[in-house]
Order: sequence, then structure tokens, then C-alpha cells
Amino acid sequence: MGSSRLLIFFVLPILLVLAPLAPTIVGHHTRGACTGKADYCWSCVDNGGMQTFNHASNNGGIYRQNLNTLLSSFPSDPKINPIFYSSSLGQAPDTVNAIAVCRGDVAPEDCRTCFKNSVPILLQYCADQKKGIIWAERCTVRYSNISISGVLKDEPVKFVDSPNEISNAEEYKQVRDPLFENLSEKAAAGDSVLKFAAGNASVPVTNETIYATVQCSPDLDKQNCSDCLKESISEIPECCGRKGGGRVLRPSCYLRFESNPFLESLEQIP
Repeated sequence: MGSSRLLIFFVLPILLVLAPLAPTIVGHHTRGACTGKADYCWSCVDNGGMQTFNHASNNGGIYRQNLNTLLSSFPSDPKINPIFYSSSLGQAPDTVNAIAVCRGDVAPEDCRTCFKNSVPILLQYCADQKKGIIWAERCTVRYSNISISGVLKDEPVKFVDSPNEISNAEEYKQVRDPLFENLSEKAAAGDSVLKFAAGNASVPVTNETIYATVQCSPDLDKQNCSDCLKESISEIPECCGRKGGGRVLRPSCYLRFESNPFLESLEQIP
């Protein structure tokens, strides 16, 4: 008994110190996690199933080697578009497909930095998975053992809500939803390099301003981009209906709104 109490005496303070560092699970139906401040979120699960590979086996070793090579190459490769990247490496069944998309307002050099910083985190959490995705503040990086270029992927989904409550939820919604619908049309009409739109609108009753942005993976066609964003808009009430901000994150698209400006420079938008 005495030794058990002594162990608790030493272990408990350590756990209390480490607890704030542990990632916070976001959303009741999501798979994966986000950091406490939602600097990034990740998931290693796709459509409710988890596909793992044994890195000790020959096939697992080849897939992991291809994965490391592919993801580690694009942040520094000068031939690669710094805003949008899509490529594959290896022969079936060890083919790795990867896509990286930077937020439309971020400078190219900052995009490269985001990719470079995101890859080690993604590999850390999804080391033995054949599919993985990380949503960082400035970029999204994902990979899969099946083809993903031009394919609409709406799972897994992450909700990230703001801690700020709003009292005028209905008035807020009447401004927010049309804003998102307008931005979604603009983003879906984008080209094969960038499908991004940003804007803001005022809530008449409270004189608040809603700042919003939407983005699709540029490899999607117009219809798939529109469908992805429409689905995300419909989930805002579940994500953050009474909040002054939030994000709905999907592999193929993303939306975000806040009560304060959060974009970096609209000069990057064509």
C-alpha cells in the first residue's frame, strides 16, 4: 500500500503537467484529433475503416519508403507548384498518391514552410496507415494507397468551433449562409490551380462582421467542388451554429468563418 501511494505521489504531478499538451478530440463523430488550439488536425482513418501495413514486411517496407520519399520531396522541389501539389510514386500495390493544397491567401514561401512542417507530423501520427491527412492553419496534406486526384472525398470530416458564443444565432445565420453560398460559387468557378474565395459581411442587428473563406482541392471539377462545399455549409449548425467562428474540414474542401480577420494577404489571390 505504501509503495502504491508513493507511486501516485510521483506520477500524478507528471500527468498534470503533461495533460495540457495532449491533443483535444474535436467533434463527437470525428476520427482523429486536433491540437488544443486547433493549429492542426489530423486523421488516419478513411470512410470508417483503418488500413494498416506492416512496415516490417517487404510490401509494408516498400510502401513506407515510397511514402517517405514522396512526402519529403515536394516541400523543397523547385519544379513543384508551391500552392498545389499532386503526385504519385511506386508501382501497385505499393503506389502512394499525395495531394497538398495551400490556403489561397498564403504566400508561396509560407506554403512551402507549411508543407515542410506538416509532413513530419502526419508521418508521426499515421506512421503505419495507408491513408492519412493533416489540416494545418495554412495548408492540407494527404496521402492514400488509392487514386485521389480529381476524386471527391468528403470523409473524414472535422469540426472546429470557436469558443465565442453568439446571442443572435438566427440573425447571424441569415447573413452567414448567403455569404458562404456566394463564396462557394466563386471558388467552384476557379481553375485547376486555385479554387478559393474569401469575403465578409455585416450583421445588421449587432453590426458584427463575419469573415469567411472557402476552398476546394483544385483537382476537383466545378460540380464536385460545389457539392463538397454545399455539404459543409449544411453542417455548420452541427459544428458551430451558435458560435462566432468555426471550421468544417474535409479532404476535398474546407470552410471557415470568424468574427475577426484571419487571412494573411489577398494579394496572393489571382
